Amino acid sequence: MVRTLAIILAALACSQAQAINKCTDANGSIVFQDAPCTGKGSQINVRPASGHAPNAQLPTTSAPQDGASTSKPMTEAQRIERAVKASKDGRRKQALETRLIPDIQYELDRHNRACDADIANLRQKKGLARNNLAGATWEESISSEMNAIALRCDSKTKDMRERLADMKKECAELGGCQ
Repeated sequence: MVRTLAIILAALACSQAQAINKCTDANGSIVFQDAPCTGKGSQINVRPASGHAPNAQLPTTSAPQDGASTSKPMTEAQRIERAVKASKDGRRKQALETRLIPDIQYELDRHNRACDADIANLRQKKGLARNNLAGATWEESISSEMNAIALRCDSKTKDMRERLADMKKECAELGGCQ
């Protein structure tokens, strides 16, 4: 009995796909049947969940990059991978446009204002230096400090501008960020 049941299950698993026809009857309503349509209709290939059925007509990929006109059928895995990539790209583009690029632009402006304030503060101190040896030494010290701040600010500004340019380029490649 177990052997007979196993044979029946194996036969069912190996069976071919069933052809179902989607037909339009005389009243204009849609009817599904296993017999061919007598009027207007089309055939639908139904595959078992095991996937052991003849392949239906699969969507095709776009034309190859080398200009050839032939195209290969797209597998379900490829279609899913393409959909996942499109979803990831869309989320990344949205993050760049709404959060990442505006945030770095804000940080760049804030950084430049802070650098300008530091330099202005040191210029004010430099103006208080007296025309004596102690004042000249203090003025030289302030000038060295101003140069160090300017170099640090320029380096950080350059890095931030490069990151901003990279983000804008990535966003443009994703079809956004005019």
